[in-house]
Amino acid sequence: PSCLLHPAACVPCGLCEVACVEARYGLTDLQPDDPVVLERRRLRIRVVAELPTLDVCFHCAESPCVPVCPHDALLRFRDGRVELLEDRCTGCGKCVAACTYGAIRRVTDLDIAVKCDGCAPIGGAPACLPACPSGALSLAVR
Repeated sequence: PSCLLHPAACVPCGLCEVACVEARYGLTDLQPDDPVVLERRRLRIRVVAELPTLDVCFHCAESPCVPVCPHDALLRFRDGRVELLEDRCTGCGKCVAACTYGAIRRVTDLDIAVKCDGCAPIGGAPACLPACPSGALSLAVR
């Protein structure tokens, strides 16, 4: 599954990014402009031409990130899902450069690449969805 953004409903507050980091790293009381949020978020809302856009993995059919990883840290599954295995990642950045959508980010303080994984590894639904005060995020299932 991937998150979808409904731009007309989005009030780019950053609370989805905060929820992402808090859920993933067990942190609390963060603000959207906290350095740890800006560094470790796995999805990003940015405003382009006055419209909020979402940088998140689209699980591309061609997945240009997968073949460039020299450590097999990116896997494409039969159902189309692309997963980044952080324990295999060395932070080389090749997948970051290959991603057409800016969905993979290098986290310098952890020295790895990250991308939205729908919070699956931490056992739950995406933390960003209920954190959105305007309901601008939804889940797209392939």
